Amino acid sequence: MLGGDDQGPGHPSAFADLGTRLVGRYVRWHDSVPSTNDIASRLAEIPVPEGTVIGAEEQTAGRGRWGRPWVSPRGGVWLSVILRPSLPPDRFPVVGLAAAVAATHAIRETTRLPARVKWPNDVLVDGKKVVGILTEATPGAEWVVVGVGINANIAEEALPPAPGYPATSLQVLLGHPVDRVMLIRALLRGLDQGYELLTSAGVRAVLMRWREVADTLGREVRIETPGGQMVGLAHDVDETGALLVRCDDGTVRTVVAGDLRVREA
Repeated sequence: MLGGDDQGPGHPSAFADLGTRLVGRYVRWHDSVPSTNDIASRLAEIPVPEGTVIGAEEQTAGRGRWGRPWVSPRGGVWLSVILRPSLPPDRFPVVGLAAAVAATHAIRETTRLPARVKWPNDVLVDGKKVVGILTEATPGAEWVVVGVGINANIAEEALPPAPGYPATSLQVLLGHPVDRVMLIRALLRGLDQGYELLTSAGVRAVLMRWREVADTLGREVRIETPGGQMVGLAHDVDETGALLVRCDDGTVRTVVAGDLRVREA
């Protein structure tokens, strides 16, 4: 692990006695990088041990889904985990859903804020985004990199404007900073438990846990997909993590990817 202050995640003691089976056995923490996912993807090809974590105090070229920029200033939690799941490639998105559950529970545990998941894996508090997750896989299905970005101790003015889909930070919601080391430790433990559940009990067990914290199911939604707009009731998710939407004509359509908004009443 690379440097940092005595209380920060870069300090060698930050991840001592983590208590995980796989995730976080090896942690490499940087001061500033373009993207932790890019570093993790390169290391996955070496290969480094499964469960390796790459983190940074800031990212200068962080990205979210669809290649959109992800603002990653100091004070946030920016990390990526290298995993090698024995899953068919079409089940890989479920790894991202497991990560969303882990982030949700980590926030609840450390802040008591009522975090919930918006399909597929954004974490919201009071309808505002605090966590983004980006999973990227090798074309040969040999590894998956799970990138997690948490707006932890970030001032409101440093957050990018997002009309109709506002972002916020844990610090703004609480009115005071959070202990990032405690938050990261809880996140890594949750990732480890979720991945263990996936490998031992399978996809359905992970989806059951995701449903328990989902903010989307049972709500009227509007989704912008590559094929156009869709509206309907978010009914469930299938075993690939795709959203099942019951349209007004009674048909159920499967949404693999898209920008989702809850419909106004």
